[in-house]
Amino acid sequence: MNEAIILQQIHYWLVSSSLEIEGRKWIYNTYKDWQKQLPFWSESTIKRAMKSLESQGPIVTSNFNRSKMEKTKWYSINYEKLVQYEKGINESNKMRID
Repeated sequence: MNEAIILQQIHYWLVSSSLEIEGRKWIYNTYKDWQKQLPFWSESTIKRAMKSLESQGPIVTSNFNRSKMEKTKWYSINYEKLVQYEKGINESNKMRID
């Protein structure tokens, strides 16, 4: 559930983002900034959900900051991976019904 809410929040910001790099729209936030948007969670809960989404593939992160010492992460959604994931869930549900 946490991952779904964060994914939706990233999508919300990507829709209005004008930052396009490498053919993909990006947004950036610190964990503290995400926590301000999602005040019902701690920073550590947000970190865990973000890392889960990164490892599963629906979100991609990078560092496009001018200074490599700047650790603010940039986020985008891998919509192709999300479609594959959705197809897998639909197939799994279909097999349970049959």
